[in-house]
Amino acid sequence: MSSIQAIAADQAEVCPGAAAALAEGIHWDPVRQRLFWVDILHPWLYWFEPASRQAGRIALQEPGCWLVGSAGRLLLLGMCRSIGWLDPDTGLVTPFEIAQLSTEPAGNRLNDGGADRQGRLWFGTMDNAEQAPTGQLYRLDHRGLSCVDTGYVVSNGPVFSADGRYLFHASSASREIYRFSVSADGDLSDKQCFIRFTPAHGFPDGMALDAAGGLWVAQWQGGGLCRFDANGLLTNRVTLPVSNVTNLAFAGPDLRQLYITTARVGLTAVQLQQQPLAGRLFRFDVAIPGVAVPKVDLPY
Repeated sequence: MSSIQAIAADQAEVCPGAAAALAEGIHWDPVRQRLFWVDILHPWLYWFEPASRQAGRIALQEPGCWLVGSAGRLLLLGMCRSIGWLDPDTGLVTPFEIAQLSTEPAGNRLNDGGADRQGRLWFGTMDNAEQAPTGQLYRLDHRGLSCVDTGYVVSNGPVFSADGRYLFHASSASREIYRFSVSADGDLSDKQCFIRFTPAHGFPDGMALDAAGGLWVAQWQGGGLCRFDANGLLTNRVTLPVSNVTNLAFAGPDLRQLYITTARVGLTAVQLQQQPLAGRLFRFDVAIPGVAVPKVDLPY
């Protein structure tokens, strides 16, 4: 096993913009050259433009949970119990009628989502009280909405290997990241526990892949990021000056900038004094570029 490369907190830059209570769903829009993310607890769409260093937020009708790009100018927005087409320039959301979550328990909500190379949408749900294993993993494609896995207290980070062979998905409450084999039709098989976090690592949250097959994972209550290689071995550890790290996205013209969202929720008054940057957006440069995130190919 190679030695673990540590990246200290002072190497991470704090980006302009307001802090979020529970920032999530960060998405790099290569057309607009902007990052977008949401606050699960408040109805805001946040944005940051790296080239101009401008930042802002737009009001939404209800809080969002995740954002996924599409072939057009709209983004798919996962909300508490529904999905809509979001115009990120105005904040206008149009309901996505074919994505009806009729079988979800009343106490569940959406939590994280992503697309695969075939344009299918994948997203997970969770128990909003974070107690019961009622969360499910869904696939949405031309055949409709299908539940493909169950038993999650908190589901997170559906991401796909660059060749599309594997899906990585986290059961955050149990500190496990699973790897599934994916068929050409989007069927899952061979579910394995690929990575198991220790208590010192916190809980696995959002994820992103780099061009070398490395899996970067946000550490809720872990104070940073971990990178694992294609064999699941820890290679890099990023320390941030906040404990609750939620998600990440590669951005920039060459995808060599890594942006990280964080949260203020769950911190005591003393912890908030100790972590004044909680809820802010961070960035640092990486040697290995990221992989372009797939977009959904679904009818409006």
